Amino acid sequence: MNESIMKTDRRGRLRYNPEQKKTMIDAYLASGLSAPRFASLHGVPYQTLVSWIKNGKRAAAPDPPGLPCPAFLSLVPAELETAAAGHAVEVLLPGGTKLVITAPSQVQLAVALIRALENPRPC
Repeated sequence: MNESIMKTDRRGRLRYNPEQKKTMIDAYLASGLSAPRFASLHGVPYQTLVSWIKNGKRAAAPDPPGLPCPAFLSLVPAELETAAAGHAVEVLLPGGTKLVITAPSQVQLAVALIRALENPRPC
């Protein structure tokens, strides 16, 4: 009888059970190697290793129950008077988050952040 520990499919590709995948991911995380290097040393295609890692993260961190999808932002034009030195501008965001701008150099960063929040990823 020709039995092996590793199973293969019809095309000769190795098949791994969930326990073997988890062991491989744990070994990769502990190794300190880059994913491509680890995959080549262990005979696993790089893309396969990456998909195992992504699927493992997805399974390990499900969406917290009871949290609503983030509200969409709507930008409102505003005009600000020049503030005296040491004063801050506060921007209230949905959910009660407060963005505080304390220096003129932070304005561009604040604008980029608000624009990024304007188009949230789907839940």
